[in-house]
Amino acid sequence: MTERRKLTTNPLTSTEGVALQVDDVYVPLGLVERKKPSKRQGDVSPEQGSDLYKEIEITKTFEHDAFLEEVLKHKNTPKSKGKRIAIIGEPGAGKTTLLQQIADWVSHEIHQSIVIWVSLADLRGKELKAYLLESWLTQVAEKIGKAEVTKQLKDDFVTLFNQNNVWLLLDGLDEMSTSSGNPLTEIARQFREVGLITQARIVLTCRVNLWDGNINALDDFDTYRSLDFSYPRQVERFIHQWFSAIPETGKQLCTALKAPGKERIQDLVKNPLRLTLLCLNWQSGDGKLPDTQAGLYQQFVDDFYKWKKDEFATNSHQRQQLNIKLGELAKAAIDKEATRFRLRQDFVNQFLGDVDDENSLLKLALNRGWLNCIGIDEQRKPVYAFFHTSFQEYFAAKAIDDWHFFLNHVPNNLKQGTYRIFEPQWKQTILFWLGRKEENLKQQKQEFIDALVSFKDGCGKWNSKDVDKGFYEYRAYFLAAAGIAEFRAYFKADEIVKQIVKWTIDSRISIRAEARSALQQTDRTKEIAALVKLLQSTTVDDYTRMQAGESLGKIDPGNEIAIATLVQLLQSTTVDDSTRMQAAESLGKIDPGNEIAIATLVQLLQSTTVDDSTRMQAAESLWQIEPSSEMPITALVQLLQSTTVDDSTHMQAAESLWQIEPGNEMAIAALVQLLQSTTVDDSTRTQVASSLEKIGTGNEIAITALVQLLQSNHLDIYTRMQDASRLGLIDSGNEIAITTLVQVLQSNHFNYYPIRFLAAFSLEKISTSNENVIAALVQLLQSKHVDYYARRQAAYSLDRIIRDNNHRFQTVKAL
Repeated sequence: MTERRKLTTNPLTSTEGVALQVDDVYVPLGLVERKKPSKRQGDVSPEQGSDLYKEIEITKTFEHDAFLEEVLKHKNTPKSKGKRIAIIGEPGAGKTTLLQQIADWVSHEIHQSIVIWVSLADLRGKELKAYLLESWLTQVAEKIGKAEVTKQLKDDFVTLFNQNNVWLLLDGLDEMSTSSGNPLTEIARQFREVGLITQARIVLTCRVNLWDGNINALDDFDTYRSLDFSYPRQVERFIHQWFSAIPETGKQLCTALKAPGKERIQDLVKNPLRLTLLCLNWQSGDGKLPDTQAGLYQQFVDDFYKWKKDEFATNSHQRQQLNIKLGELAKAAIDKEATRFRLRQDFVNQFLGDVDDENSLLKLALNRGWLNCIGIDEQRKPVYAFFHTSFQEYFAAKAIDDWHFFLNHVPNNLKQGTYRIFEPQWKQTILFWLGRKEENLKQQKQEFIDALVSFKDGCGKWNSKDVDKGFYEYRAYFLAAAGIAEFRAYFKADEIVKQIVKWTIDSRISIRAEARSALQQTDRTKEIAALVKLLQSTTVDDYTRMQAGESLGKIDPGNEIAIATLVQLLQSTTVDDSTRMQAAESLGKIDPGNEIAIATLVQLLQSTTVDDSTRMQAAESLWQIEPSSEMPITALVQLLQSTTVDDSTHMQAAESLWQIEPGNEMAIAALVQLLQSTTVDDSTRTQVASSLEKIGTGNEIAITALVQLLQSNHLDIYTRMQDASRLGLIDSGNEIAITTLVQVLQSNHFNYYPIRFLAAFSLEKISTSNENVIAALVQLLQSKHVDYYARRQAAYSLDRIIRDNNHRFQTVKAL
């Protein structure tokens, strides 16, 4: 029993002193009931590479507990009535771990059940029945103190089967060795033989490659596929359980995964095995990963070959040849295939041979799990995908030995050149290539980044009024900035980061956002050094210093130089109020609870010389960094009571006050006062009504104000319709709102179709269960005095309302 509770990854993780039981890290996985293999047509983005493995042809999705109850306990399955269950998935999807949990659950929850666990790799050519009666039963005899299996023990064993009490949990059908070469056919033959096995309930696990890759003789099995972990909820739960003894290390890994640019690895670790490998590398690196992405993925590759190395043995020559061909396949697919990550069988065969050839590299790739069958195409031929899209990008990078593959600039004849640096599908492969450790590539990488930073596109200016470089020149430079994070030995790396920092602060709007994005992707150490140097400069203005301090605080929270710089700005007597407020807000974000930041914002709120807009923003900033303070509420109340504040500031202050203190009556009262004012223009009044819609649900004062507004005579039909819709939303079923909207639909004086559409649409939204709404639309539909368009919209709205309420309704040829 204890042996069965061990994780299959323990042989791999034990080198780091990690040997876990299932319960130590188990996170329940859901399953989907599958109709048939999915037909694959579209491609996916590499950031969502795990979507390639999602089932399309499904009957039902189960949460873990629901699967146990409905499928196993209540036998509610379409084919076998719970007697024959197959759990399939790609390598490392958690099939064995799930089967372990099923074993425990059945033992405790199914009365008189006898659970027999068999790792099918242990059969070693024996038939299942012979294994049970000989090898397995011998182990049982020894445990109860018997030297050998007696006839009585065998008879008792057979009786258990005949009483339908036995559950056979068969793990790893794909690992079962057979003389025929097809485990599916062989195990199906054994299941069909009359005898004890036919009496058992069977749950087996199998890789999807085997299950979908052959004529499946187990067509009487109900098939379920395990789902991936969800990110971040289940991924982070696994991480916290893995690092339960060193929780701070787990928290650091969760934080690192959330960093910008980690979308691929977030998707990668939805697979339990890949997440285990990440945790292992994080632990072995003492809370750090290898310096480069290529280094991390090389470690993943090495570890993946070690996982289940006894079940799928390979020698170094086979691994080397397979890696080379996988690289060629990956490179060609990204470059030429219409669907870069969904690989056709004919295309794969060109590089890896035929799957029917037991000695082919394709057979080896499928056995090891580097490629997996993800469905079939229109001709019912298999469609393959790499274990994850990011592994495809990594293998592609390993197949490229000349940087000119990415860029071969021919200034006078662009058609003869090569410009993969500007094709987004190659960016990750380029970063992997720059991170490769081979010494013979060092000079090539220097030349490649040289070419990027000196690239001249000759295409004119990106925006000649704003910037002095061409559009493609910037893109090449930004790629170089990302590249030096992978190739840190580049001799001009500091100059690149310095230039990017300058663009993030000094440049105009057309380039600033791109530069800031590039800064997040570059070498973090050099980025921090460049920002620190800028902060220590005596020649930059206060605003630039404030922005640099905020940037430094974001990438290096708690950085003392960033905090000190912002504090210095706050204490300066020459800094304007707006810059001081922004500096205080930035300081509050990067150093929560900083007393100087709080004191500065309070001082701004109390100042008699600060303009109203700055005071309001200061109140919001203070609330964000010090939610318990009463000062923001007091300041906003004072703004609302002021007679010198303009209408727009009044309205914004009311919204801010409601956000800080939901239910504050003064916020509602201020908006109502603006709504009723005779000096407010229509545009402001519309904005005020919109604000009331956001914060006034169920509030009688807000409802009364909107009713009074609708009863006035000075509103145009469009504004009246909008206000009626808002009234209906904050007071569901309000009769005046309904009447007003119906009048808009019935009006013969306003034939602008979008107004009628919006009115009918609003009626749907404000009260789909209100009988008056339904009656009004029916009356409108039956009217002979309303035009075709109004009646058609009424029919559409009425149909949706009725369907939403599960009513039956027919519009009997009303049109």
